[in-house]
Amino acid sequence: MTILFLWKKRKIKNTDLSVAPINFGGNVFGWTLDEKQSFDILDRFTDAGFNFIDTADTYSWW
Repeated sequence: MTILFLWKKRKIKNTDLSVAPINFGGNVFGWTLDEKQSFDILDRFTDAGFNFIDTADTYSWW
């Protein structure tokens, strides 16, 4: 099943990159699901037109 979202991607200044307005928080993703389930979810996310996956382990306090 493919779902099409019509949100406009946002350009990152001074680059050729454009990202979807929603990201996938992937820091601990995959620890509780098996490999097939993990890839199925990621495939559905990207099939829907999203391309922003946050893999940060921590964030700075500043």
